Amino acid sequence: MRSKSAKTSTSSRQDARPRFKHLEALTRDFTEQLRREFAQEITSDPKAFKTYLIRLVRRTLPPGRGRPNDPRIDTAMQMIEQGRTIKEVLRSQIRDFEKLDTYGRYLAEKGLRAAIARRRKRRASAGCS
Repeated sequence: MRSKSAKTSTSSRQDARPRFKHLEALTRDFTEQLRREFAQEITSDPKAFKTYLIRLVRRTLPPGRGRPNDPRIDTAMQMIEQGRTIKEVLRSQIRDFEKLDTYGRYLAEKGLRAAIARRRKRRASAGCS
């Protein structure tokens, strides 16, 4: 007997198939073109060719390498670049920030400062390379 999750995943795959018919056709055309234009490379080392092709495709499609940005940190960075203080950012992002105890506010501020520092460091290192 199939589990409920197995049924759901099968039916969701069947639901997705009509949407991807065009993608399948494009892929078929693409691979036929590759077979024509790179027949010698495919014949000489098919595994290396396929590995390299997949690497190229993965590089051009999302998701990219690394962890995606947190939109809250993006917003905080923008607010700070506009001249707002860390406390102002925290008040706008955390409901009832002022009602937090001193240690809670301290932890929130410390966390935001650390996240901003990491983001700035990452931007600086990306700019250098």
